[in-house]
Amino acid sequence: MEKRQQLVEAALTLFYQHSVHGTGINDVLALAGVARKTLYHHFDSKEALLLAALELRDQRWCDWLQQRLTSASSLNDLIKQLFNALDDWFNERELAPFYGCFFQQCASEYSQSDSDVWQYCHQHQQRVLTLLQQHLQRVRSEPEQAQGQEKEQAIGLKLLLDGAIAQAQTGNCNAALDAKKLALTALV
Repeated sequence: MEKRQQLVEAALTLFYQHSVHGTGINDVLALAGVARKTLYHHFDSKEALLLAALELRDQRWCDWLQQRLTSASSLNDLIKQLFNALDDWFNERELAPFYGCFFQQCASEYSQSDSDVWQYCHQHQQRVLTLLQQHLQRVRSEPEQAQGQEKEQAIGLKLLLDGAIAQAQTGNCNAALDAKKLALTALV
């Protein structure tokens, strides 16, 4: 693995587990096994390293979710697959370990909306919403009647997804299953 990738992987691991502000550059360097000079050859700041870590997590998380939702053939099936995927993540059967939403965490640490980090976190949230909306459009059974509803349904699913993540982060390991029941009742 190249040195830049080692740095990004180490940063993602430590920032996700311990927070960005709770992780020192020396911790990242130690885990990555690279020298400080190498870090500054690839990144001009801790924030630049964080943006690379966010990009890596965004790619992995969205690819994972896309893969988990691709085979859904109905709204009911899509909801089940979405929240079953979250249940697997929360209970560390996939994407382990689970420490909550990295993007929500980073957005709270960089809470100014003009921050590059906050902007990237916002873009990730929009990307997830778009992904949900695309799958809703794909699985709708009656296109004429459902047209336009996908955005509202995607927002509802995203709110339940985010709430389940927050609940799981504070110890409710059944949060995804609870959210699935609510989504099946409210959206189907």
